[in-house]
Amino acid sequence: EGCFTLKLRESGRCYVFGGGHVSQALVPLLVSVDFACVVLDERPDYASSAVFPTAETRCGALPALAAAIPFTAGDSVIIMTRGHQGDYEVLCEALRSPVWYLGMVGSRRKMEATFERLRQDGFTEDDLRRIVTPIGLAIDAETPAEIAVSIAAQLIQKRAARRRENG
Repeated sequence: EGCFTLKLRESGRCYVFGGGHVSQALVPLLVSVDFACVVLDERPDYASSAVFPTAETRCGALPALAAAIPFTAGDSVIIMTRGHQGDYEVLCEALRSPVWYLGMVGSRRKMEATFERLRQDGFTEDDLRRIVTPIGLAIDAETPAEIAVSIAAQLIQKRAARRRENG
């Protein structure tokens, strides 16, 4: 009597590009705090329900997979692949969409080069400010599990801020 369930899950999904060690630690954390996750990877051994039993998985060329997703304002995107060319195309697709969170793993040098290329390709400084990098809260995380905690905490923080803004 008098009990109710507060539904936290946003209408959108959290698209995680790259199914490596950090993603393998991150996705179960995100699912446990009511994010609906989709893991995308080019490697069948990483984009599998055996590795991600609580998430939807999609395998294929990442730029093509990203181009096929009708990203919405309720969606979030995390890019943490092995660092190949496909990252840039995925990033561009996400930037052209209204996603509320767009995080990308990369060294400072890689991200500076990426931002310069985005500017050359016509993206604005407002567009670039939407990209969260470095990704996660600054808690001096080192291991994949610690990095996953920092990213999950950042998503929880930003989701709560969105809720406050949207009433």
